[in-house]
Amino acid sequence: MATTEAGEDLVKDQVDAVVDFWSQENPSLDLLVRGLAIRLRRVAHHLERSLREQLGTSDIEMWEAEVLLALRRGAEHCRSAGELLKDIQVTSGAISNRVARLEERGWVRRDVDPADRRHVLVSLTPEGLARADALLASKAQAELAVLGRLDREAQERLNNDLRTLLLALEGPAQPGDESLKLKRAELAP
Repeated sequence: MATTEAGEDLVKDQVDAVVDFWSQENPSLDLLVRGLAIRLRRVAHHLERSLREQLGTSDIEMWEAEVLLALRRGAEHCRSAGELLKDIQVTSGAISNRVARLEERGWVRRDVDPADRRHVLVSLTPEGLARADALLASKAQAELAVLGRLDREAQERLNNDLRTLLLALEGPAQPGDESLKLKRAELAP
């Protein structure tokens, strides 16, 4: 049985069985890190599965939800293609394809940045904004279905620990670029 730092017994989960195997098969592995990595992937899988169930009949793909919600967070529901690239962490070609497909569906529009004509700004259409808001509600339900199983104290502790890890991996958040906070009227053709 697994134990806490204080020596208390913990109920084993399925990951403990995998870690126990590796402790016998390859004891040189850092089993604490191995267990943590497996648990993070499994929780992410549960979150994604819950979201897919929530989205079930909405005729929308996960990548579409990701782009729409990234745009929903932008000032005036608008972001540069470069910001989307950094936020979603895919290639520039993938962002271009995703934006083009969302544009075909009438959910986004692309405009040349009037402040720098080399850049493209992507913004939600009214239909895209309505879709993003509906997605946000579905996503919140899916997240609550998985993470709501923890009490608030455990959620805060896990959130703080994961923030510490992401700060080590990605660094701190950068202040927003004020030049991208354009009014829709400035983007009108």
